[in-house]
Amino acid sequence: MPDDNRAILTCAVGFEDLVRGDLMEQYAVRSRQVGPGEVSAEQLPPVLNTMIDTVALPWDGTPGQLQALVAPLVDDVTGFRVQVTEPAAREELVDSVAAATGWVNRPGDWQVNLDPGRGRVELGPLAWAARFGRMRRLPATTPPTVAAGLLRLAKLKPGMKLLDPCGGVASIPIIDAIERPEGHGWSIDADNAAIADASANVAERGLTARIDVRRGDATALDLADLFIDRVVSDLPFGKKVGTNQENRMLYPAILKEVERVLAVDGRAVLLTDDKRFFEQAVQRARGLKVVAQRIVRYNNVTPTAYVLRRSRKPRR
Repeated sequence: MPDDNRAILTCAVGFEDLVRGDLMEQYAVRSRQVGPGEVSAEQLPPVLNTMIDTVALPWDGTPGQLQALVAPLVDDVTGFRVQVTEPAAREELVDSVAAATGWVNRPGDWQVNLDPGRGRVELGPLAWAARFGRMRRLPATTPPTVAAGLLRLAKLKPGMKLLDPCGGVASIPIIDAIERPEGHGWSIDADNAAIADASANVAERGLTARIDVRRGDATALDLADLFIDRVVSDLPFGKKVGTNQENRMLYPAILKEVERVLAVDGRAVLLTDDKRFFEQAVQRARGLKVVAQRIVRYNNVTPTAYVLRRSRKPRR
């Protein structure tokens, strides 16, 4: 398929290879990375997984081409938006598109976003929130596509038990439940506002039977030893939540509990931008070791996702 017919899929920077791997392994769709957080696929897969944020199509800027380009993927375009900074040029393009397509310019309620500067048409109905629904958020909430990438690194299997000890609004167990046919998740947080939003997010998706939302302390979990198969969490960085000084005490205490509740063959994926304190805490913990890591970029931060396994058998 020539490049001008390829779909452009976006994801969190750092997870492009995972998106490409899934496209090939699950759907035999060839792809290549074309920029940070951007993958060009020879065709759209039948299902867009939770790592994929937005979908766009290459566009040469010709208004008359738009309907034929968009129609196979978006049934009913009721509104469009034009991303052009200069007012006169934007108005001219708006008028040309409206005349060629019959679409209405609705910048606040669009199905098609035209970006002639980048030569793209973004399809609103295929964006993450349109596919899976919007979630209640807090200032430090993990972006859904980042949570999806962390879960992909965790290699969860059906029936496994998942824990997020710094659960926030329950993004991680919710996205796991979307992707995984069976299994149970726990979202634990000490903040009342987070618990309220997490409970609402879970209930609105009908996932109360699969996800337990609890108020609790990540450093003193009310869970049995060796009970959890996978721990996946976005730890406080010390920026929007907590401080670097607090992390000196917090990280060792969290790691101690992760080691206690993690199954013998368990795996943990922990995200943090406070890398120095985290790595020091892992070295001192001794019962866990880093087996892989990758840098992720979003919202002007570049945290590292650390994959941990046991470094020794747990004491009975």
